[in-house]
Amino acid sequence: MSSKALTMQRKEFLPLETGHLTESAIRKCEEELNERETLGRKAKGLQELRSLLQKNPKSEGIDFHEDFLVGFLRRNKYRVENARQQILKLMHLHETENMFGGVPEEYLDLPSNKFLVLLPMRCQDDCALFICRWGKWDPSELPLEQLKQMVWMLILQSLRDPMTQINGFKIIHDLEGMSFKQLKYCTPSNFSLLYNSAVICLPARYKEMHYISDSHLFKIIWNMIKPIMSEKIRNRVYFHSNKEELFHYFPRCIMPTVYGGDIQETAMEDWIKRANKEHTKCTLRGQPNYY
Repeated sequence: MSSKALTMQRKEFLPLETGHLTESAIRKCEEELNERETLGRKAKGLQELRSLLQKNPKSEGIDFHEDFLVGFLRRNKYRVENARQQILKLMHLHETENMFGGVPEEYLDLPSNKFLVLLPMRCQDDCALFICRWGKWDPSELPLEQLKQMVWMLILQSLRDPMTQINGFKIIHDLEGMSFKQLKYCTPSNFSLLYNSAVICLPARYKEMHYISDSHLFKIIWNMIKPIMSEKIRNRVYFHSNKEELFHYFPRCIMPTVYGGDIQETAMEDWIKRANKEHTKCTLRGQPNYY
């Protein structure tokens, strides 16, 4: 990555909601994720995965939606056994955690709900971009249980977009404003649960994680997070001491105004409410893609 700030124009970037797969996404799906239609890989993978799931006592009898299964196959590059194991891990987690169903509506308009922002423009490599501003989260306003539901809802509903399934996410963790009010929830067990659910159980591809902090608190947090992460994820982590450093990786035209970018924060509020309403219909069998 160049040490100079990216200066690309907004017209060079795709909106989050394209409504179709681009040629580059189709090519990436075939070449990188092994979904080669000419070899019948998708149909064969689906057939094998359904067969394996029906042989397992936990998953037999569940009529999984085809798009839901394809998401796991893509995430695992059509390694069918890995996809099966990931689905079973999701089912196991769902036995103790409410992964499905929407966030209660009364939480959607709270200031604390703004801690997690999905941006309306894709990155230069077509990844979707989340910003988590942990200092904005007030646990007395948005309890931990609802925070977890919010995270799971946004990831699962985002993954109904094939462009996001294929290209993945980039996440910016902004720790500015964090205090002991949030730190008391930063326990190894909570970190493990969020990591396990988001990375191990859900079929999401995480391409980069950026942490912004010049606080000594981050050292405490990182020492708890690091052992939980896989080496693959750790190698995709970037550290920044200030917001300006983000522009070596993200152009201003896709970043929020509060970070010195061009995007208004309210741009995705309607999307979040629509996604939450859709998530009330989500069950273990999954949901169809948006297109």
